[in-house]
Amino acid sequence: MNKEYVCVMFPYPSGEGLHIGHYYNYAVMDSYCRWKRYRGTEVFQPFGYDSFGLPAENYARSIGGDPKEITYKNIENFRNQIVSMNTMYEEKITTSDQSYQKWTQWLFTKMVEWGLAYKKYGKVNWCDQCGTVLANEQAKDGLCERHGTSIEVKEMNQWYFKITDYKDRLIKNLDIIDYPKGTIKQQKDWLNNLHDWCISRQRKWGCPIPIEGETDTLDTFVDSSFYYLRYLTDSIDEIIPKKDYKQVDLYVGGNEHACMHLIYARFINMVLYDKGYVGCEEPFKKVIHQGMITRNGNKMSKSKNNSISPDNYDNDALRLYLMFIGHYFDGGDWNDENINGPTRFIKRMKLWLSDKEGNNSIDLDNLIANIDKYNNSFKFNKIVSTLMEFYNKNKSKSISISDKKTITNIINCFCPSF
Repeated sequence: MNKEYVCVMFPYPSGEGLHIGHYYNYAVMDSYCRWKRYRGTEVFQPFGYDSFGLPAENYARSIGGDPKEITYKNIENFRNQIVSMNTMYEEKITTSDQSYQKWTQWLFTKMVEWGLAYKKYGKVNWCDQCGTVLANEQAKDGLCERHGTSIEVKEMNQWYFKITDYKDRLIKNLDIIDYPKGTIKQQKDWLNNLHDWCISRQRKWGCPIPIEGETDTLDTFVDSSFYYLRYLTDSIDEIIPKKDYKQVDLYVGGNEHACMHLIYARFINMVLYDKGYVGCEEPFKKVIHQGMITRNGNKMSKSKNNSISPDNYDNDALRLYLMFIGHYFDGGDWNDENINGPTRFIKRMKLWLSDKEGNNSIDLDNLIANIDKYNNSFKFNKIVSTLMEFYNKNKSKSISISDKKTITNIINCFCPSF
């Protein structure tokens, strides 16, 4: 049996819950995996939560609450939404759990042992609003990426990872890895100006740096630099058992992570490869970025009062509509009226399949071959149009119970509650 490891970039559990962007990633890729299983591939489809971070701490500070309490409450809400989304993800990790922090700290300790971590005084970007040091990439044009406020350059004693030791390999491998062209270009540009990675953060809601007397925590990008490896094991005693190691076949997430996260993950994976912990130099065989769902041409956000909650829609109709909105890499513009088309299609298909039994012939082989082709090329919009065309061509026919069952199994991959 073929085996495929499909990994979606795990979410930060903010108080807003899962939004349409998450749904576009997680629900649509869940259907990709369902179809792969239907065609005989064994798919590993893990999930987790990137739970440390500044937003929860700032929010907790503003209301006098505890960031851990708030974060775990948010995670419970996310879990409920994932269940209602009817996905087959297997939850494996939460980065703020002690069982995960253990390995983040193990990684730091090993980096020190291997001569790839050091502490020094140097100029760093400081944001008063964040209350912590920022990476160079988070202080664009002298402004905080999160707040848009001016940053101050300070001299501070900070911990660094020696990512510059891996600069040449990180650049060289861009010629052989299967990433989007735009991402490869961004990484090349970002690596023509690479500095060692400052990993100290002056925050409480983060993984403590495991050095006596140290009060800083680790950059949350350290937590997310190896989580795809922790997915592969339930063992608390091994970072990754070699017998279960598998390179990620498909890694899916937004193109806003084209540089920092993807480069940091590549760097840490290269280090672990050199030290014999993993079997491939690169962590991800193939990377794709889903497009953005906009509304009236604008990015959705609560501040613009134009965001869409997935909780307000039928899950099957919503999933089918998002698949149909455009090529997966392009995304599309949300229109409340356009979800009516997938809704009507689902109802009509149910009525047809509940109709009387007959012996009219239909071409299921061609339908399956076309869905295979479009699923493998991430043209999910073409899958929906193919299903609609198939229905329109055959709706007047009375078909066998066996054919009805096959069609139902096919539709279930894209409408799990069908």
